[in-house]
Amino acid sequence: MTALFAICDDQWALVRTASSPMGLKASTGKTYSNAALASVEDLRANYVLVIDQGTKPDQEWQTVFGNPTVIIDGDPEQPETMTAALQYNVQPISLDAAKAKLESKVKDYKFQRMSGGITFDVGGTAYVVQTDERSLALLDRITERAKANQLENGQIVRMADNSSPLLTQQQILDLNLAVCSMLCACTDAQTEREYAIDALPDDLQAHIEFDCTAGFPAFPEATTE
Repeated sequence: MTALFAICDDQWALVRTASSPMGLKASTGKTYSNAALASVEDLRANYVLVIDQGTKPDQEWQTVFGNPTVIIDGDPEQPETMTAALQYNVQPISLDAAKAKLESKVKDYKFQRMSGGITFDVGGTAYVVQTDERSLALLDRITERAKANQLENGQIVRMADNSSPLLTQQQILDLNLAVCSMLCACTDAQTEREYAIDALPDDLQAHIEFDCTAGFPAFPEATTE
C-alpha cells in the first residue's frame, strides 16, 4: 500500500510510515483516530508529515521498480520547513527494448499515414480522398471496373469532406496509381527508418531523440477550391 504519512522521531529521522490515517500513533505518544482530519501543523508538532505523493515517473524510456523511498527534507531547527516526499526508483530500459519501441512507433505511424488520405485533383479542385481500409477496398473494386471499361458514366469515391465529384475512368486509374505510390512510399519509409534504428549508437538518448516520422509522405491538407 502507498505510504501516506511519515512518522519521525524528535530529530526528524524517519521511524516508520503509515498507509492509513486511521489509528495513527505518533512518536510523541499521541494517537490520531483519523489523521486525515488533523491539520498539517498539528501533525508536524507531533513529528508526523503528510507524504507528498508526487507524480509517478513516465515509463516510456525507463522502468519504475520496487517501492518508492520516503525522503525527509528541511531544517530540523525550523520544523515548519520539514517535508516528506516519495522518491521513485527508476532504471533506463535496455537498448533492445528501446529499438523495439521505435520499430513499433514507426510501424504505427506507417499505418496512420497510409490511412490518412491523399490529395487528388478533380476538375481543378483538390480533394482529399480517403484511404482507410474500407475506402481502399472500395477503390480496388472500382479500379477493376475501370480497367474493364465498365464506368463510362464515371464514378464517385469516398472523400474526406463527404463531397461527391464524378471521376472518369481515367481519373479512377490515375487515382489508384497515386494511392499505390503513396502506400509504397510509406512502406519504403518504414524500411529506411528500421535501417536507421539499427544503425543508432549504443546511447539511449539517441533513441529517445529519434524521429520516427521522417521520410514519410506528408499528410494531405484540407480540401481547397
